[in-house]
Amino acid sequence: MTPQQIVGLAVRLFSIWLVFLALQVIGYGSEVNSQPGLGSTNAHYLVSGVVILLAIFLWFCPMLVAHKLVPKTKFDNVLRVPAHEAVVVACIVFGLGLFLAKVLPALAFYIPLFVVIVRDKQSIENAEQFHFMRVAPIVIQLAVAMLLVFKAHAISKFLLTPKEQQEDE
Repeated sequence: MTPQQIVGLAVRLFSIWLVFLALQVIGYGSEVNSQPGLGSTNAHYLVSGVVILLAIFLWFCPMLVAHKLVPKTKFDNVLRVPAHEAVVVACIVFGLGLFLAKVLPALAFYIPLFVVIVRDKQSIENAEQFHFMRVAPIVIQLAVAMLLVFKAHAISKFLLTPKEQQEDE
């Protein structure tokens, strides 16, 4: 792979992260709108829309960005890292980063809270901290992090297989 291709791959992974960020903004905005005493706004939808448009652009034009970021090289300037293994490593690192940055801090808050609620024999439905809108993003992030880590080979195969071969299968 050339340095531009590696950066292009990183740009595509970044676009995936942007989609998750946009979904979080929608969730946080909905949560803020549900707070009593605050005016309702739809600005979070606008922000999410812009972020998703950026993610779509980065997904479909990663090499345009890569060529702007990395100086032009010749095709003989190749890094000897097998593409499949590089994508597998990138997916695993991305999944572990998601787990460490988002899932683990949330679990550090909710697990002790859950233990206290169960120990005091309170109903989870009555606990404001366990509203679906607050716990659902954590569950989704955990699922995505596990998918990225444990299915990295399948993701690599999907990302590196030419579209013609994908359509034939």
